[in-house]
Parts: sequence; C-alpha cells; structure tokens
Amino acid sequence: MRHVPSRLLAAALLAVGAASAQEGAPSGAAVAGSTAVAPRPQPLPADHPLQPALESIQPDDLRDYEKWLASDERQGRCAGEPGNDEAADWIAAHFESLGLLPLGDDGTYLQHFEFRVRGGKGGQTARTQNVVGLWEGSDPLLKEQVVVVGAHFDHVGTADSLDAGRIGGPADGDTIWNGADDNGSGTSTLMEVAQAFAEGNLKPRRSILFIAFSAEEQGLFGSAHFCREPTVARERMVAMLNMDMVGRNAGKPIEMAATGSLENELWPRLIEASRPAAPELEFVLQSQSRPDSDHASFIDAGIPATFIFTGMHRDYHTIRDSPDKIEYDQMAAIGRFATTLLWNAANSDEKFTFVKPKFEPRGRAKRLGVGGDGAVSIERMVALGFPREQGGFEVTQLDPSGVGAKAGLKEGDIVLAIDGKPLSSDDVQVSLRRLIAGAPSKKDVPLLVLRGKEQVTVQARWE
Repeated sequence: MRHVPSRLLAAALLAVGAASAQEGAPSGAAVAGSTAVAPRPQPLPADHPLQPALESIQPDDLRDYEKWLASDERQGRCAGEPGNDEAADWIAAHFESLGLLPLGDDGTYLQHFEFRVRGGKGGQTARTQNVVGLWEGSDPLLKEQVVVVGAHFDHVGTADSLDAGRIGGPADGDTIWNGADDNGSGTSTLMEVAQAFAEGNLKPRRSILFIAFSAEEQGLFGSAHFCREPTVARERMVAMLNMDMVGRNAGKPIEMAATGSLENELWPRLIEASRPAAPELEFVLQSQSRPDSDHASFIDAGIPATFIFTGMHRDYHTIRDSPDKIEYDQMAAIGRFATTLLWNAANSDEKFTFVKPKFEPRGRAKRLGVGGDGAVSIERMVALGFPREQGGFEVTQLDPSGVGAKAGLKEGDIVLAIDGKPLSSDDVQVSLRRLIAGAPSKKDVPLLVLRGKEQVTVQARWE
C-alpha cells in the first residue's frame, strides 16, 4: 500500500478517516459502521463446477510465493532496482506457464515506464515495469469485455534504496524491508488466482486481465501508467479488483472499499454471491473509495473498482514485515473468494455502469496518529475491570506531529471514549474511526484513556 506521507510516521499509523456506511448492502455482508455480525453463508456444494479450481488454492503455494518475493535476495523489490526487475520477470514466467496471453510491450508480459522518484532531486526518474497477462473469455461477444484483477509487487527496498516511504531503520544488522504483507501477500494471491483459473480450466464469458503493478509505493505510478496507456482498450475494461495487504489480521472483518463504484449496488451483490467460496470470511463494505492503492487509478479513469484489504498493523513499511508473520490459511480463503468474485463478475448478465464514489479525502481525513494494531481484546478489557461491550484501543506508536501526541497521549495508553462516546468492542477499529469522524473540528475534544490503572482525560483538537 502506498505510503501517504506526514512529516514522520505517516501512513504506518492508523488511518482513522471517516468510514461511511454502505446503504442497502445485503444482509449477509457486514457493513461499515454496523455492529451486527453477518451470518455465515452455506459453503459451495462439493459438486460445484468451481470446486476443482478453488481446491487448487493452497496455503503452501502462497507460502512458497511469499518466501521468494519477500526473500532477502529480492532486496525489498524497490521500483527501479534489480530486485524489482527480478520479481517482474518471475511473475511474467508464471503467467506464461499458465497460458495467459502477453499484453505488455512488443508481445511480452512487461509494460515498461518511467516514473519520477519521490524526493528525487532535479526531477530524478527511474524505469520499471508492470506485468500484464490476459485469460481470454469464452463468449464470442462478451470476451471483448475485460474484468481486471491487480496487485502491486513493489515494496520499499533497503536502507540504501530510493525513497519509497520506509519507516524506522535497520535492526540487528537487517537492512532489507522485505514487504511480505505489503504487498507480497496481494501479489502471491494474484498468482494463485491466475493458477486456479488455469488448473481449473475455468472459461468465463468475459476475459480476465491479470496485472502486477510496479511503483505503487512511489505514488500509484504503475496503475496510473496502465490507465493512461492501457494495453487493452479503455472501453473494454468493465470492472477492477485490487488486492493490497491481504495477509494479516486473521479473524477480523476484511475491508472492501469503493463498493459504491457500480450502479445498482452490483458490487455488494456480487460480493454476497461469492461468499460461499470462503464462508469463514467476514467483510466490511465501504461505499467510498480510498486514495492509497491502485484501484484509485481505475476509479479516476472511470472504471468501477473495489479493494480487498485486511488492515493495518505495526509492521507496515518497517523492516519487520516478514513472511513468517503471514496468515496463509486466511490468504487461501481470500484467494478462493477472489476467484469466485471474478468468476461471477465475468459471467454476470448485468450491465456494469460506473458511479463516481466519494473519496476519503487525500491528506485531510481525520487521524489520531496512533499505531494501527491497538485493538484490545474483550478478554483483556474484562480483566481490566470493564464490561464486555467497552472497547479499548491501545496506543502502540505515536506520530510526534499527530493529533494524539499533541493532546498528550502516551504509548501504552488505552483510548476508551471520544467526546463522551465509548468505543465498541464489536469492532474496535471501525468504532474508533467512526468516533473520530464524528468528532467536531476546531475545538477541544475530550479523549478518555486508561493510563496504567488510572482513567485520565486529554483534549484533542482536529483543525
């Protein structure tokens, strides 16, 4: 996921912007801002025609991909550097082995482009590449329409790499930011989904375009370049699915943003129809979009897109984002869900009509500037003497220039309430976002926190 800079810690700290509710989403999908637990659907029957493809999606495959992509040999896959080029060639070889048609430059899978290096002096540029392959549809007419699925494969490199938003520094002699979750996880899932279509011999009516993007961490340059200079006609692309950071936070609801980008609530209905492939997964649907990953480039180009994301954590953009922390069973479930969602979209009889979704404002969403993985368990809150419904969010990191630090929050504080409204234990992160979004601006707002054994109040102010 692209690093959205503030002066110091920036997007490694929890983005606590407003999350608007998806009105009218089906009852089987959790909705942003809702505390109801969605009922699990019945799994697909054993004789369902998708089962051979879905059964090919295995945690061990995903682990193997991750270990290669996020190994020290790739040197953090920074766009414009040799480790990134090696990864592009490896993904291209995978696409070729599956029989995807090459849709890069000059009959290859690679679409090269130059980008301006963030922080580069004098307009410094570098060269990198997307990886593009087509799984052709079966319908003589509908195969001209394309459903895109993408994930960025670049990360932020080493201590000596181009500036790409690294957080923290080397530790214990380790100088490589391996980027297992961001976004080895999305790339590995993309590769496994492509393999599922090939091994399952799935022949959807529409075509499916698989793209591994580069230079996302530099500013969404790979997806933006593809949307400006697509290798299939712009009008052929009817929908896009983006996967970025899908390897952590197992057991928590999965966020899907920009579900309002299709008319007639088609994304929520397609999502609900696809859940039987992975009934153990729960979702939070957000009708608004986000500006910090590659789906945003497609929405800017008028192409309906949605985004699978399993949430922030304290290892984001740090040297600690390693393959041993990835939750591969959950990734496999996401792969089964994504395969089914692509299948349903590629076979749908409905018209795909773009609706411009609201964006979470760039750089203007309210933020507290605290670590992204601080949700306190119900068991711990009860042990601290609180009722089960009381949520708590522990401050694990502080942006020194953020609202929380200026209010006097300290690492280890547990946020209990904002402006007199307590956090809910049903989904602490969603509850925190909602309360911050609803807090008044340009005035002091009380934050009730537990500091040690004492409850104290500090005053926060969002300008």
